[in-house]
Amino acid sequence: MKIYCINLAGPLGKALHTSVNARLKTVDYRLLVDPFRYRNEEDNAWRCEFWGKIVRSAILSNVYVQDPELTQTIRDTVQDILSTQTPDGCISSYPAEKQLQGWDIWGRKYVLLGLVRYYEMIFPDPAVKTACIRLLDHLISQVGGDGRKMKTYGWHDGLAASSICDAVVGVYRISGEKRFLQFAKEIIAGGASLKHNVFDAAAAGTAPENIGNGKAYELTSCFQGLAELCILGELPDFRYVCRKYYEAIRDQEIFITGVGGGKDEHGEYWCSGALEQTAPRPDSALGETCVTATWLHYCDCILRLTGDPSVADQTEIALYNGVLGAMTQNGSNWLHRNPTPLTGGGRKISADDQIGRGFGTPFGGNDCCRAQGPEALAFAPVFAAQAKEDGVALNFYEDMTLEFSGGKLAVSGGYPYQGKVQIRMETGAETALYLRTPSFLKKVILNGESLEFGTGSLAIRRKWDPSDDLQLEFDLACRQVPAPGNRPFAAYMRGPIVLAEDARGEVPAAVIEKTAGHILCDYAAAGMPADEGHPLQVWFPVNNKKMNQF
Repeated sequence: MKIYCINLAGPLGKALHTSVNARLKTVDYRLLVDPFRYRNEEDNAWRCEFWGKIVRSAILSNVYVQDPELTQTIRDTVQDILSTQTPDGCISSYPAEKQLQGWDIWGRKYVLLGLVRYYEMIFPDPAVKTACIRLLDHLISQVGGDGRKMKTYGWHDGLAASSICDAVVGVYRISGEKRFLQFAKEIIAGGASLKHNVFDAAAAGTAPENIGNGKAYELTSCFQGLAELCILGELPDFRYVCRKYYEAIRDQEIFITGVGGGKDEHGEYWCSGALEQTAPRPDSALGETCVTATWLHYCDCILRLTGDPSVADQTEIALYNGVLGAMTQNGSNWLHRNPTPLTGGGRKISADDQIGRGFGTPFGGNDCCRAQGPEALAFAPVFAAQAKEDGVALNFYEDMTLEFSGGKLAVSGGYPYQGKVQIRMETGAETALYLRTPSFLKKVILNGESLEFGTGSLAIRRKWDPSDDLQLEFDLACRQVPAPGNRPFAAYMRGPIVLAEDARGEVPAAVIEKTAGHILCDYAAAGMPADEGHPLQVWFPVNNKKMNQF
């Protein structure tokens, strides 16, 4: 089966359109190319990452939104970045004498990721493929032709440079050139860090915060490259390593809001985050948006690698909470970090304020998380439904329409705010529909008959008739969630939605719950508009008498 188009019409779909109109169509893309045009990045900032990050965000978003203006903008900026390639094949924002230092390889990675996504999702332009090949061949020549040396360059003990493996796999995918496959394998063999081999460390059960230097974004990007190799059928013995790293992050690092990252003032490191969310270090923040986007990338890899529907449980929570909660109300900006702490006094400090405080390099108002937020959101339709050999896997249940080879599918009902969902299938052949069955799904009813299912997935194979009535009923009653590690806190959820208390009381929100003396709303709406004066709370002390009334 192949999915041709998907249109989300619920909160994620609406946010995606807002992001395109308010952010991605307003970017000065020529400015993003200027560092490569002039090769004047000598201060070890990270302007080199913005073109690739923002362009790949725009491409993935526009695959689903199909905005003609943005399509033309993407085509134009790709031609602009190609014009900066010198005869030796180099596309870099660094002057020749400083290349391979600082964030140079990191920036070239993002150029490749943007160009590969353009080739695969927008138009298979031979000039783009040639440019990718030349860029990568030039880089390989600069590092002496051995990917194992990649860990000796750049920041974070080699993690940043080694994370280019994902892009190298992409160039191999579009070119078929075996030398790039070999180079990617060499990067993995090098271990990605001067501290130790990060893949061996994960296999041995090392806690994520102790793998490499624990820098969540760069470290997970390295595992993403390994996972992409495994998806291609290469390095099959490492499949379990990819899964083990995923499970360690899921269990030890991800907050109730579906995101992770902490330790420093920007929330950028693994740090036993599941526990830290209720007892953060005094000088730490929680949940960098770049970490969120990278976690979603990695979840996508694991879902493709394993087909495990429980991975979509994680992405649903992240998207409806951490991702929507990081986008400012008008969609033009993204928070660098989620509110900290979640045990009271957490504030959604505005993205503009964060940039002003040094969270971003001063470059046209850009910030790494402002570039990555739209990318995270654009994964919503990627996770919502996936093609199977014999049908379609439906992972999300917000209102949507879907066209696939041989038929159409429509979902309605107002999920995740309403608990009754109706699904209509139109197809002339026998087709399998795989339904993700989260723990709060209570009933699946087909033409009046209740179907049995367990937590995970339910496969329904039949020749569908347009009159078939498939209904799902979810238990969206407010439920209490205990804190990890027997910490003396509890939180509230309603289906996949995390609830929070806004210090201002009842605020405009999609969900309002009044329980145990609290006025709670959906986490995405709490603390908005983003401002220091709008604190919120997610975790509440369990010894609070009001909590005991629940």
